[in-house]
Amino acid sequence: MTFRASARPGAEFRVPLPRVFWLLFTGVLLNRLGILVPSFLALFLAAESGIGPGVTGILVGVWGAGSVAGSLAGGVLADRTGARGAILVSQFTAIGACAVLAAVDRPAVLGVAAFLAGCASTLHKPAGTVVVAQALPESEHVRAFGLLYWASNIGAAISPAVSGFLLSASGYWLVALNITTALAYAGLAHRLPGPRPRAEAAPKGAADVAGAADVAGDGGRETLRGLLAPFRSPATAWFLALSFCLAAIYLQKQSALPLDMKAHGLSSQVYGLVVSLNGFLIITTQPLVSRLTRRLAVDVQFLCAAVLVAVGFGANAVAAVPWAYAAALVVWTVGEMLLVPQASAFLVRHAPPGRAGSYQGAYGFVWNLGLVVGAPLGMAVLQTWGSAALWTGALLLGLSTAAAHALTMLRTRRRARPDRHDTP
Repeated sequence: MTFRASARPGAEFRVPLPRVFWLLFTGVLLNRLGILVPSFLALFLAAESGIGPGVTGILVGVWGAGSVAGSLAGGVLADRTGARGAILVSQFTAIGACAVLAAVDRPAVLGVAAFLAGCASTLHKPAGTVVVAQALPESEHVRAFGLLYWASNIGAAISPAVSGFLLSASGYWLVALNITTALAYAGLAHRLPGPRPRAEAAPKGAADVAGAADVAGDGGRETLRGLLAPFRSPATAWFLALSFCLAAIYLQKQSALPLDMKAHGLSSQVYGLVVSLNGFLIITTQPLVSRLTRRLAVDVQFLCAAVLVAVGFGANAVAAVPWAYAAALVVWTVGEMLLVPQASAFLVRHAPPGRAGSYQGAYGFVWNLGLVVGAPLGMAVLQTWGSAALWTGALLLGLSTAAAHALTMLRTRRRARPDRHDTP
């Protein structure tokens, strides 16, 4: 596994980003502002469809399955149709799904709509990777991905307040918000690049033989090869496995953490205030964190991110009051800010030409899979052995992931070191 730092680490934050990037930035912010997330999907269904909580829970689960599938499909779609095509498909899928959710109350039809809404929530994300890979030099990738991550979190911070206000008036206003932002993002997408010519996208070397060979082919076989390529390349497969481990820890914030805080006598309002600190920190400090850490090698940042996530969630084992949970959150949020932009940049560097979207889609897949697997596992450990066992386990898994990154880093640097016994 090879980690390569930016070609010009001192050049970040000096080169103006192109107009096409800011179109994408605006679209990501609008999309995250208006997207129908699971919590508000559940509230909308309860208010407007009249179905029971059991069916609502199933539909939310179906939405989650759609989001997992959308990550993989979106990567292949972005590679084959370009960023513009992938975003247009995702946004019009979201519009259609919302229209069905607003007009139909049959559970089977709602299930199809919920699955499509989940797909649309992640289908467009790999397209951003394609834009960055095509429009920016490698030295600007971390900066660009950090800004996209920042835009998403700005939208995520505003969305609950706006969605809650609209839902209190009528659930259909919530649907109208989603459709409006989807149309706006689709309009911006018309000005993004389309697919590159086949010859331009063809691989031009053997730096990653396993992945580059997958560019050839057509039809269904090419699609399958595109989906499997990131998992067949040793460098990216190992990175994706470690990312899954961190996702299973990190996404406990959405499952076991609120239950643990409730068990300590803290209300849901306190949980909301504590977790909102995550978005506040990202909005206010993400560009600064990227600037301060830009000279660190990529492998060092991955190592630090794993340690911070491990220690941050492990600290919950001794937390019992709001300030203690908040202090732990600050630690793992810094780890998140180190990890996310560098992960996208790493995958772009290791993707063969024409496969950047598929590689980013694979990362979204394993990240969402971390919630699918980690959430029930974490809650089972919490209910069976208690919070101390859960958070100690998270600490040990995170430190093991960090150790794996450290060993990989040492092995890579040892291989890169000239043999002192060699003679000219």
